[in-house]
Amino acid sequence: MRQIIKKVYLLIISILNGLYKKRKIKSNHIVVFMTFKEDVMPIIKRLSDDGYEVTVIGKPADKLSVKHLKNVDFIDNSNKKVFAQIHALSTAKVIFVDNYYLLMGGFRKKKGQTVIQTWHAAGALKYFGLKDHAVDLTNKKMVEQYMKVYNATDRYLVGGKPMEICFTNAFGAKPYQMLQFGLPRMLQYFSKDLEAQKIALKKQYGIEGKLAVYVPTYRENYQANREINKEKFEAALPEYTLINKLHPAALKLGETSKIDTQRLFLMADVIITDYSSLAIEASLLNKPVLFYVYDQAEYETERGLNHFYWEIPETYKAYNEEDLLQKLQEGPEYYPPLFKEWHTFSTPDTLNKISNYIRELVKK
Repeated sequence: MRQIIKKVYLLIISILNGLYKKRKIKSNHIVVFMTFKEDVMPIIKRLSDDGYEVTVIGKPADKLSVKHLKNVDFIDNSNKKVFAQIHALSTAKVIFVDNYYLLMGGFRKKKGQTVIQTWHAAGALKYFGLKDHAVDLTNKKMVEQYMKVYNATDRYLVGGKPMEICFTNAFGAKPYQMLQFGLPRMLQYFSKDLEAQKIALKKQYGIEGKLAVYVPTYRENYQANREINKEKFEAALPEYTLINKLHPAALKLGETSKIDTQRLFLMADVIITDYSSLAIEASLLNKPVLFYVYDQAEYETERGLNHFYWEIPETYKAYNEEDLLQKLQEGPEYYPPLFKEWHTFSTPDTLNKISNYIRELVKK
């Protein structure tokens, strides 16, 4: 049934394409899909500063994030606004996407339009795209739908060579499609006063002593996605405060921190995760990371873990809370950050490189 619904949706998109096919591309118009603000807001702000006409397609709750920016319009990313979305896309010179958008599988690009994938992570330890074990590769119609979306992308922003491998495996991307400019989401970590920010943020949120942040990845249907027992954790490690920050897709499970992830990372003394790409992000901050992987076998079967995950030393992994507490009692200094090679291209100059690239595109 889901496949039929998707097929009908793509047919509607195709019809709308026909309505707007004669509209001319505006060289100064850029569309940005926004599901993950931390990935695309730096780009949106820079495009606004550079004087482009920007249309953001995102969740209604994020409209306020761009309301104050010059030359920026906002369209709700809902089926009710699909006419407005296609209308905007039909005149865009450049289109940024930060996730999988089915609409792009039905949208027919015009000559001169470029789609750039920022993705929504600094790296990947699990499979996604066609490598995801949840994708039935024997279902040709399903695979065809996925490929229509993947093939809409012209270029991929990457922070390091390992991510190029992930995009190649997941989407069938080619080496020439990679933009080795680095990731805008990493820019705030290049601040010279990180320690001062850490102290100020801890004071702001009333955190004394050390802070441990638990950031698990997404799990289908909320299964097995759990918080770490805060009371037990802090009793065993009285020098620590524990903050659970569940994946946005798992908020129905109950209480989770309202502090955004990047602020938590700036404050953290140790980060606990599982198969999340946030372990890779933490390495740029030189934060020690432990992997709480209580469902490793099940996750490997259902979604799949890539070779970058299996290369993580076993000593970094805890399979139950007792094991996790013991490792922290021994000291996080025994778990120095990994994944430095994922950040080779991310520098303070990342946004300038993206801006220069866009400037060249709009000239064509």
